[in-house]
Formats: sequence, structure tokens, C-alpha cells
Amino acid sequence: MKNSNPLRYSVLYSLCCYLPLRLLGKVRFETHSIGERISAADASPHTVFQEISILVGKGRPLRGGAVLEVVFHASRVSAATVERWTNATIPYFAGLPGFCNKKFMIDREAGTFAGQYEWETVELAQAYARSYATKTMAWVSSPFPIHYTITDRTTNKVVQAS
Repeated sequence: MKNSNPLRYSVLYSLCCYLPLRLLGKVRFETHSIGERISAADASPHTVFQEISILVGKGRPLRGGAVLEVVFHASRVSAATVERWTNATIPYFAGLPGFCNKKFMIDREAGTFAGQYEWETVELAQAYARSYATKTMAWVSSPFPIHYTITDRTTNKVVQAS
């Protein structure tokens, strides 16, 4: 399932798709992973401070076939600012095609953030990796590069890395 329509990976598209999900109660802020330490994209462990899931059926979290892990620095804005902006960023990716869930993580000592996203397919995770969202992370992280991996959950193999 390739996505060749750039409109489907725009801020406006995501917002328009996210709002009905939120209004219908299909967005859940999870608490079971808060405080858990996870290594993402081969970086040092980061602490989960928030998690969001899209729900299907009878309140079951949507599960996907790909995991995208990304790590970036908070070099253009403070780590506290990035953490405060977290809720404001959700509508701009949670409505994108194939989004299932995300763990937001921080390493306060290093001043880095990590995200562990689950997408329905590898192709949709790759489309997100090329989207405005990762370009924004790269801008926030500059001059440090962002690092990410995309893992196919069926084979448990990394299919793309930066």
C-alpha cells in the first residue's frame, strides 16, 4: 500500500482525520508504559513520558506491522519546551494514514527525545519518515542529525535506517 498522494501527508489532512477520531473517543492516552526505559534507534535508553493509541472495535488499540523509532536533539528549543508542546503536536501526526500508536520518550541528561511509532505497514512508516513531521524534527535537532529505524514486525528486521 504505497501512498503517492502528498496531500495525505499534510498537516491539514492529519488534523482533519484526527479530530473525528478524538471526538468519537477513538484516541486513548495510555499510562501503562509511563516511566518505562526504552532504547530507540540504537540510542541510550529514554524514559516514556506519554503514550497515545488509536482504538478500533471495542476499544482495542490498533496494531500495525511496522515500528519506526526516531531520536532527535532539542537543540533549537529547550527540552522543557519540546515536552510541553507534546500534546499540541499529536493532531499533526495521529491522523496520518496507518498511524496506530506512539510512545513519547526523553533522556533529560542528553537533551534528546525519542519516539516509538507503530504504523500499519512498512510503506506507511516510510512515508512518515519522508514527511513534514521528520523534517520538523530535523529542524529542531539541527545541527545534530536525527536518527531513525523502521522495523518490519513480521520479520523483526530493520528495513530502513538513517
